[in-house]
Amino acid sequence: MPNILSIETSSACCSVCIKTDHLETQLYENNAPNTHGEIIFEFIKMALQESEISKEDLDYIVFGSGPGSFTGLRVGCSVVQGLGYGLKVPIIPISSLRITAQQAIEKLNSKNIVVINDAHMEELYVGEYKSSKNIAVNLKPDYSIRRDEINELVNSFPEDFSFIGNAMHFIEKDLQKKIIYDFTPKANFSFNIATDLILNQKFVPAEQVTINYLSGESQWKRV
Repeated sequence: MPNILSIETSSACCSVCIKTDHLETQLYENNAPNTHGEIIFEFIKMALQESEISKEDLDYIVFGSGPGSFTGLRVGCSVVQGLGYGLKVPIIPISSLRITAQQAIEKLNSKNIVVINDAHMEELYVGEYKSSKNIAVNLKPDYSIRRDEINELVNSFPEDFSFIGNAMHFIEKDLQKKIIYDFTPKANFSFNIATDLILNQKFVPAEQVTINYLSGESQWKRV
């Protein structure tokens, strides 16, 4: 097992975790918005201390690449790029919606998942996933919708889909009989995805790291 540092800053929650061949550190997190830049280096320092490795021992860095908070993602991107450049460590960008879906797989044993997060400006981010060998796999590329389309979207899925994310409160009460959970992406739920991506050599050098922005006109209609 390589030494992996995971950083997730796409939401109001900033989280950091490290996994090595002998342990997974506790999740260092803070739910205070607009403080990511102030606390992320302290979280990384504490995770390194707990794992008893130095930053030079890191083999990969996971970056929760969004979509999400512009400010939070810029902080996370700057940190992983800086560390990646300085340490010559490859970066594993993972959609923050995919990390959230993985949380449903590991905590709820969900098989089919729709992640819906608030993008503000009357938009929502959506990711459709299935569990394949306990790894969240895209059913289609992540997309955005208008907020007023959420009930039509939810109603279009079969009953065996779980709906998770931070936009659940926009769903009409008569549709909330479906399986609904208010989750935000957390760094510690990226490791199983990251391990699979490492096996398939899906990582990039620091200079190729980009943020996953989703915005603009609605990209959804089920046919």
